[in-house]
Amino acid sequence: MKWKLLVLPLLIGLLLIGTLGAEAKMIFKLATAYPPGNEAVVVAEKFADLVASKSNGAIEVQVFSGGAMGGERDTIQALKMGSVQGVTSGMMPIHMFAHKYGFMDAPYVMRDYDHWKSVWQGAIGEEVRKILLENRIMVAGIYYRGVRHITANKPITKPEDLAGIKMRVPQDPSWVKIWQELGTLPTVVALPELFTALQTGVADASEGPASQLISYRLNEVQKYLVLSGHMVAVGVFMLNEPFIKGLDETDRAIILEAAKEAAEYGDRWALETEAKLIEELQAGGMSPVIPDAAALQEKARPAITALFASEWDVTTWDEILSY
Repeated sequence: MKWKLLVLPLLIGLLLIGTLGAEAKMIFKLATAYPPGNEAVVVAEKFADLVASKSNGAIEVQVFSGGAMGGERDTIQALKMGSVQGVTSGMMPIHMFAHKYGFMDAPYVMRDYDHWKSVWQGAIGEEVRKILLENRIMVAGIYYRGVRHITANKPITKPEDLAGIKMRVPQDPSWVKIWQELGTLPTVVALPELFTALQTGVADASEGPASQLISYRLNEVQKYLVLSGHMVAVGVFMLNEPFIKGLDETDRAIILEAAKEAAEYGDRWALETEAKLIEELQAGGMSPVIPDAAALQEKARPAITALFASEWDVTTWDEILSY
């Protein structure tokens, strides 16, 4: 009987220690609209691994991908409200909160990724990050997503070939205006619904970086890969700023370091795999088409010029091109 009296407190103590240990683990929720195989998920999963390692398992990152928490706008709103602590996405937050800087994520404005980074690292990028902070969103890192190309069920070599095509676009007025100028019928479709929209004819065509085209299996519903190269796509790793401010110094450093390293990893991954993904799309049945890129850009020029004179009036196209 005495041994039972001695063992019982010991067992209770062990149970309490286990309970306290479980309660001590921090859960970090990270959402992305993109499916596995996309650089947004590559970055998210790398972040989860880095945080687990740096925190010795004290912080657990739960990744919700493939639209589990909705489209890009849904995940970013959830981040702003604090429902999730992190989001990896494209540049949708600029369109949502800093629309005057929409040229950072628009067709035919930037020359390439180096040009984009030059603008981002200057006063313009600083102002965008400030606006996002005012909306409780902290930018922890950026990463290359690839050059965007058009997919369609007919070959497109010149602007006239785009006439009347229902082109899937994100929910942003500037994109609608540019693709209207190009002759298409812009059709807003959330990313999680992209495959079905193309399969059912809600949209006839789409555009995006190779990783997006692969991860949404567009080779199954689109015949042609039109190598238009109309813009560089960049991703952003965002954190809920009040959450980060509320952490102790050690945990804050772990999260910020891991986010920066994960974004840098995603940057390298995308740059290294882009050509392979183009090959995969062709191997998957898509026929490559080389369009007259200069003619397409010239066709879009009036809309872009008008946008810089109205919605994007914080700068000029000439100033952007001077970077």
